[in-house]
Amino acid sequence: MFARIVLTALLALTSVGLFAQPALAIPYFWEVFAEKYVPADPKEEPAKQFASAASSSKCNVCHVDGESKKVRNAYGTALDELVDKANFGKDRLENDKEKAKEELIAAFEKIGPMKVDAGNDKSPTFAENIQAGKLPSEIAMAEPMTEPMAEPAPAESPAAGIALDQAAIDKLKAEIKAEVKAELATELRKGLADAIKVQLQVIEIVKANPLAPVDDAAEEEAIKQIVARGGRVNVLSQNSDEKVVSFHLSDKPIDDQALALVRQLRNVVEINARGTAVTDEGVKQLVGLPNLQRLNLAKTNVTDAALIYLVPHTKLEYLNLYGTKVTDQGIDVLANLVNLKNLYLWQTGATPEGAEELESQLTGLEVNLGS
Repeated sequence: MFARIVLTALLALTSVGLFAQPALAIPYFWEVFAEKYVPADPKEEPAKQFASAASSSKCNVCHVDGESKKVRNAYGTALDELVDKANFGKDRLENDKEKAKEELIAAFEKIGPMKVDAGNDKSPTFAENIQAGKLPSEIAMAEPMTEPMAEPAPAESPAAGIALDQAAIDKLKAEIKAEVKAELATELRKGLADAIKVQLQVIEIVKANPLAPVDDAAEEEAIKQIVARGGRVNVLSQNSDEKVVSFHLSDKPIDDQALALVRQLRNVVEINARGTAVTDEGVKQLVGLPNLQRLNLAKTNVTDAALIYLVPHTKLEYLNLYGTKVTDQGIDVLANLVNLKNLYLWQTGATPEGAEELESQLTGLEVNLGS
């Protein structure tokens, strides 16, 4: 983890001007929750107390702070049972946001009367917690004890047992401290060396694959060639110049040379090369695209060797490697994609252990192994 932090910092410093980091988006569930329950300018308690607690916690209203996003508290668990987050994807929120909002609010209202501790009749409901100025699940961790605390047993005197040798204890502490320090130092040195190695490799990759300036004529010609090879180039919306390039519906063979044409387009945010003959060399051709957010390489000839070429794409949020030859050893480098949220690894050499390790290093990442 230390290595990933160091690499991210170093890469950010050395890539200024090449790639821009986007601001982290507030999850939609939190936005709707805040609109429904968090007053904008509370004047009195307990509304002020709740607004402060909820605004500080944000996503941790449902999740457990410091844990994987798969770990939910009682409120988040109840919400997960009622709402399928797959129904609240980017496309739906762009095209049917009001309906999605209504469904989410209905779920919040249904959860409100539920008890925080379903097995305890005396437990407050989630709604009662909110009205009391507390987070929905907070009271579950702060209920008063029903049993009186037992009096502590009197400590035995040295005469009743073995006398403690303070000098021996101090010596043992010092030995343990030295051992732990040595182990940590070794691990940190190795992690730092690995991080620097990857960072230097990425810098060389970026330098070796500069993106040439593109004018209207060059872009128009590139689009013609992509279409001639069976690809498609569309804009994301009517008033946007963000481009989506699709090769997966072509009835013609799509190879690395076809993918290389994408470098001659401006503001490409999505590429779909599913089921094509693209190889590691084709992925290398994409280095330099500053705004790439979604990349589908499912059922291609991509291997572990290609994944280092994805690291410069700092805005990448969605990556599909289904049916490729990647393994745990290769996906480890993806921990440097700090904005990656969705990674598909069905029918690859990646294991549940490798996926779990990657998720532990990237906040908000969900790895799908198809199980």
